[in-house]
Amino acid sequence: HGRTLDHVIELEVDEDKLVARIVGRFTCANCGAGYHDVFKQTKVADTCDACGGHEFKRRPDDNEETVRTRMAEYRAKTEPIIPIYAARGLLARVDGMGEIDAVTAAIEAILDAG
Repeated sequence: HGRTLDHVIELEVDEDKLVARIVGRFTCANCGAGYHDVFKQTKVADTCDACGGHEFKRRPDDNEETVRTRMAEYRAKTEPIIPIYAARGLLARVDGMGEIDAVTAAIEAILDAG
């Protein structure tokens, strides 16, 4: 449709670590502050650091089965075309397991370079 790709960015992840990251996420139902069972716990158990709320929620699709299904779908449908983009010089790989700010900066650097 007249569009061209300047970059194809592949986020490289360790599937087991990705599952642990996603499954552990939860947010304050009141203010939306984000937490994690392992990596970013509330300072006081069951109390939001930001607003003092006591109700938390998890996204329904933040479960192991859904994450693994999505990864299997990626391997089946997307991964096979990655070599095509690599051969065209369009592929850039980013370590998707880094801190959010580092991953964002790496993606921005790729986009800004081209």
